[in-house]
Amino acid sequence: MTTVTHGTSPLRAVHPDSAEYQTMAGAEVVWRMSDPGEEPGKEYESLRDGVGLIDWGTSRLVEVRGDHVEWLQRLLTRDVEYLAGERTVCSLVLDEAGRVVDIVTVYGRDGGVLLESSVGGGERLWAHMTACADDGVELVDRSGELTVVGLEGPSAWRIISQVFGESLSIMPYESTADTEFGGRPVLLARTGVTGEYGYKVIADHDTARAFWKSASVDATPVGLEAVETAMLEIRQPIMQREVTDELGVIAQGLNWLVDSGKESFTGRAAMMAEYEGGAAVQTIGFAGAPDGTPPPRGTRVLADGRPVGSVVHAVVSGRLGAVLGLMRIEVSLAAAGLPFTIDHEGGLEVETLNTPYVRPKSWITPIS
Repeated sequence: MTTVTHGTSPLRAVHPDSAEYQTMAGAEVVWRMSDPGEEPGKEYESLRDGVGLIDWGTSRLVEVRGDHVEWLQRLLTRDVEYLAGERTVCSLVLDEAGRVVDIVTVYGRDGGVLLESSVGGGERLWAHMTACADDGVELVDRSGELTVVGLEGPSAWRIISQVFGESLSIMPYESTADTEFGGRPVLLARTGVTGEYGYKVIADHDTARAFWKSASVDATPVGLEAVETAMLEIRQPIMQREVTDELGVIAQGLNWLVDSGKESFTGRAAMMAEYEGGAAVQTIGFAGAPDGTPPPRGTRVLADGRPVGSVVHAVVSGRLGAVLGLMRIEVSLAAAGLPFTIDHEGGLEVETLNTPYVRPKSWITPIS
């Protein structure tokens, strides 16, 4: 097993001078790209109406090879026994107690797989994987060599078509292809987190920086602030904002990342015990207060004046023009269309929602 030390994106050198950064789980992530004097919401709007260029360089890339198939099946909550070299899938990694270690993207490769951690989740994922790896499983941290660039938005396919060809811009969702940029090999994946057309380019650091410079001619560099807002709008889980060790998979609303027919994986017994015993709380979305500010994590949620739960995460949604967030409340009250009061700014009146909270433009915009 080999590892590298990293906490700064290899793409930082090509970020605009206006970029602002935050530290997240020891990783320095780019939070905002645009100049403070630019039009507010420019980065968010590029994801929803155009194309945003995303730096995923603080995610860890771990190559798994050797005698890995049975071990990987136990590691992941999704069935990857027959994951082909041209496919990718998103999965949970759980510990024996059913706690979420990380939310990972799994890329099938010839002779093994490549795992991409969540933002800031690489250290925890690496520690878990190295601690539980079977004899004969080889883990290699590829982050010292490779990094990830994302393109998402209704027009993202146009850039992919121009750079890699039309056939790759229309490849199926959750598929991958080996191709080239500037004569150097890259792995291209059709995947994303915003509900819009999404792609990821995995390449060596120099090639990734060259691709970033090329794509930024037509795409808007976006920071994690805008990306997280777009993720929340379609209920894409944000590891660093909403996952806790205190609750199980079901209470956190993450069971859609588990293959229901998979009979054996680490943490399954704990998850089934939670299911059979019944979770006391459930996670559900809410929106309200067009002129309000997002309540902080842990703010009390009230029903008819009675505390029934707390806020998990909240933002101002660009599409809704209102506060949008997640709350964990008593399971009997976790239904869409119900009113609640959040103990914030004198009483923030909100209503629970069905997902998705925002309908992505790409759902009605064909690639043509």
